Amino acid sequence: MENPQKTNLLKKNSVTFWGALAVSAAFMGPAVSIFFNMPPAAKAAGAAFPLSFLISLIAILFIANSVIQFSKKVNGAGFAFTFASHGVGPKTGFMAGWTLLLAYAMISPITYAGFGEMLSEFLERQFDVHVSWIPFFILIAIVVSVLSMFGVNHSTITTIIFLVLELAIVLAAIVSVFIGGTEPSLAPFNPANASGGFSSVGLAMVFGILSFTGFEAAANLGEEVKDARRTVPRAIILSVIMIGIFYVLGAYVVSIFFNDPAAVANNDAPFDTIARSLWGDKFAWIITLTALNSVFANAVAGQTSVVRNIFSLGREGILPRSLGKTNSKGAPVNAIVFDLILSAVLGLGVGLWKDGWAVWGLLGSIMALGLIVVYGIVTFALPRYYLKQHRSEFSPWKHLIFPIIGMLLLLLPLYSSLYPVPDFPNNLAPYILIAWIIGGYLYLSGIKRRNPEVVDSFGSVFREDSHSGGGSLPLVGQESLK
Repeated sequence: MENPQKTNLLKKNSVTFWGALAVSAAFMGPAVSIFFNMPPAAKAAGAAFPLSFLISLIAILFIANSVIQFSKKVNGAGFAFTFASHGVGPKTGFMAGWTLLLAYAMISPITYAGFGEMLSEFLERQFDVHVSWIPFFILIAIVVSVLSMFGVNHSTITTIIFLVLELAIVLAAIVSVFIGGTEPSLAPFNPANASGGFSSVGLAMVFGILSFTGFEAAANLGEEVKDARRTVPRAIILSVIMIGIFYVLGAYVVSIFFNDPAAVANNDAPFDTIARSLWGDKFAWIITLTALNSVFANAVAGQTSVVRNIFSLGREGILPRSLGKTNSKGAPVNAIVFDLILSAVLGLGVGLWKDGWAVWGLLGSIMALGLIVVYGIVTFALPRYYLKQHRSEFSPWKHLIFPIIGMLLLLLPLYSSLYPVPDFPNNLAPYILIAWIIGGYLYLSGIKRRNPEVVDSFGSVFREDSHSGGGSLPLVGQESLK
């Protein structure tokens, strides 16, 4: 008989602070977000679109506060399931984990399809060689999955390398604008310059906030990070601030370089234009390779989080328990294979129905909506958790007021993601999410009828530190949350 202690635990102390930081930062896809989210933001807010990214940074800090405050006390492989279970209860924890399962399941096919389409277009544009995006989809899916099977340390090291490369190249482009004689100005941060008043700044914030999705990825490494109680909060806050400044600088540089919001809004690749203008056509291809690099890092970081959420739900008995097993390197190998198969079905299914960019659009919309709902649940759970479990440490600001502000700020991207109604097939996203949530409720009801003790023990496998001065306690099992 297998010893469960050797088969259902991730490898402890295998992720450093820098690894956790890189996973959170790379999950946000900083270079890709800058390249693709500037034009629609400029279309929404006009000349003041950099202000939208600055306010988005402030807004996401309020939302990140909830994840950070939980991470100081509770750490698990599936952050939403763990946090909501301890903050509200097992059923809410299930729904948070179930919703996150859908949202996270989208990231692998999104990044694989995006990588495939970008590389296919690059080869055709640069070398007049036409290759379908599908072989590249399959190739990156296999590479990322095999890399993950060697253990989280290999994944985090790869993420660090590719993240540094993408940030360095985009920062080089940003510096080139500053030293190239472009006149600096504070006009992009003046709300009076917004095309439709301050409300248009709010509309552009949708693209700013969506650029931060995935910031919480380090929380999914809670069982594997060294000194998780300190490391995870530090990794999350630093990644948000670092990438947030990166976004604001990027938006500002695009704004002052073009000096015309309409030109930005109508340019599918503003940084490509900047590179061609300042570096010449011979070196503009570097921007495309940076985008490919960013998508690959995003794929590795995203898959690292995805499989840990699947693993967590399998270990708890929500999904088949075989998914909650690890190999000799502490990697959730069954969850990795499951994610690979699921990604192929979703990505190739939607891609063959439409094309690779439809995978990016439709599944990206589902992921964004799902994460907004999950952030809302976790934010709601925070004050309840501290009042129930750590009342002496309860802070009205950190544990009540900041979460309320965070929840209110989530309403804007949620509303703007639904109205005006997106084009087909992206308009299917909210209906798919609603159907998934209803299906989850019915699935939970079935589990409770067949095996109520499983529901009562949801979230019982976790690391919690209830001693302000000590390190995380070991994993404990089967503690009832009733």
